[in-house]
Order: sequence, then structure tokens, then C-alpha cells
Amino acid sequence: MTLPGLRDRNSDTLLITRARDALAGGPLPSAQLLGHVLSLPGAPVRVAERIADSLFSRHTDFARTESGEWTLRRVDRAVVREGGALGSAPWGDVPPVRALRYAVVDVETTGTGARLGHRITEIAVVPVDAGVVGEPFVTLVNPQRSIPPQIVALTRITWEMVRVAPQFSQVTQDVVERLRGRVFVAHNATFDWRFVTTEVERAGGPPLDGDRLCTVRLARALLPQLRRRSLDALAHYFDVEITERHRAGGDAVATAKILCRLLALAEEQGHDTWPALSARLDRRTARARRKRSALPRSVDFDPDS
Repeated sequence: MTLPGLRDRNSDTLLITRARDALAGGPLPSAQLLGHVLSLPGAPVRVAERIADSLFSRHTDFARTESGEWTLRRVDRAVVREGGALGSAPWGDVPPVRALRYAVVDVETTGTGARLGHRITEIAVVPVDAGVVGEPFVTLVNPQRSIPPQIVALTRITWEMVRVAPQFSQVTQDVVERLRGRVFVAHNATFDWRFVTTEVERAGGPPLDGDRLCTVRLARALLPQLRRRSLDALAHYFDVEITERHRAGGDAVATAKILCRLLALAEEQGHDTWPALSARLDRRTARARRKRSALPRSVDFDPDS
């Protein structure tokens, strides 16, 4: 039997990306994971276990918990990666979160669906090393399609601005080099990750892997007293200026500064290593999932983004 999406290497990459996205929110049983990855809701438990085992058991990104659920093997993969975000450091195998290497990303796009053919119109990557925000990489991108009027009104990016800009394939190498060996960070990280990985794959670039961190999730875990965790709300809370709202450069730099403040707060609360911080986020996600389990699902984006 040929499973959906297992016909070539590109399809396999897409399955792995979908599995990573699904498990970014915490461990899942086989049947639920396959519901996300293969659109096979309600598969019998034994069948789901066999399929999931064949897909993920030999992949270094995935592991099983003691209860049998699938989870991301984040720390193991990152620690052994040569020169990676959690690579060799004077602190040993578990460096403090403030010492890690981050790449804070923001994209502006023609719409909300990377898998629906929408494209990137602007991308920014801001390095953060040991708590220091570095020089941002920012470029407009020719999306090779029209930009809807409502998007122009929001981002102020017009077709005339991107008409002579490079296509994403022309900046892929620059983007990949700036992400390599770093924790991928964004405000509502799943959105930016899907667009960047889709564009890199379309351009024939290498599959992206590595650890990811969402500043929305991080703020929810560390600042439960805040009613909203939008970029504007967090910028106001931490007194961070956003120089150009809804532009990749301005939003990414602001997110990088907010990240530094959140990581300092994480250390104050005792979540001072990557394993400790990941465990805190997983506990918060598990509680939220239990609370939402009886509610109907709505739109596929984070309202706090």
C-alpha cells in the first residue's frame, strides 16, 4: 500500500514538516498525529501505531514518551548537531537559554495560507547571540503573484515595490545561512515557519530542521497575567518600540528585543535551560489542549499574533 504523500523525497520532507508542526505543541498519540500528517482521522489504534512507527521511528527528530505518545527529540538532536544552537559551549551539554544562538524571523505575505499558494513579500532575520540583538537581514521579495488590496493597506508593500525585488529563490541561500545552527524564533512561529520552509523547498533549498520557539507561547507561559500577548501588547509591556509595524524588519527587531526580555524572565522563574524551558511550554500547552478539547476548532492562526 502506498500511503498518501509517500511517493518521493519532497513528499517525505512535507510529511516530516507536518509532523514537526503538529508535535511543536506537545506530545500526541499515533492516531492524532496521523490525523494532522496524513489527514487520516479516526484510524484504528493498531493501524495508526503501525503507520506511525514506519514513518517516524527511525527519524532522529522524533521519540516516544513513556506513555507511548510521539514527541520531538529537541534537546538530543540539537546538542549533537555540529555548531548548532545547542552545540559545544563552556557550560557543557546544557547551556543556559540566554547563551543560545537564535534567529528571529518575520515575514510579510500575500495572504495567510502558505499551502494555498500565498507567497512572501518581505522577510527579515535578526540574530540574537548571548542576549545581544545583531544586525538584521531584511529584503523585499517578488512574490510572483498579485498582492491583495487589504494586504497592501496593512503592510504598505505595493506591487511597484516588489516588482524589481529578488525572487525568493535568489535569496534562499542568504536566508538558510542565517538560520543554520540557530533556534528559529517568531511571533506565532508556526505561521512564519510554514512560509519559510515552503519557500525554501520550492526554491530547491535544503530541508530546514532545528529547534523552534514561539514568543506567543513563551509569553503565555511566563506572563499568565496578561490578557493579550500580541506583538503590540508585549511591546507595550516591555516598553519596546516597533519602528515599522507590519513590516518584516520592524516587527522582527521588536520581537528579538522582546525575546531577550522573555528569556531573562524565564531564567528568573527557574526555566534557565532549554530542557527546562521546553518542559514549561509543554505543560502549558497540555493544559490548554485539555481545556479546548470540547470546543469546535476555528481559524488556523493565532489571534494573539
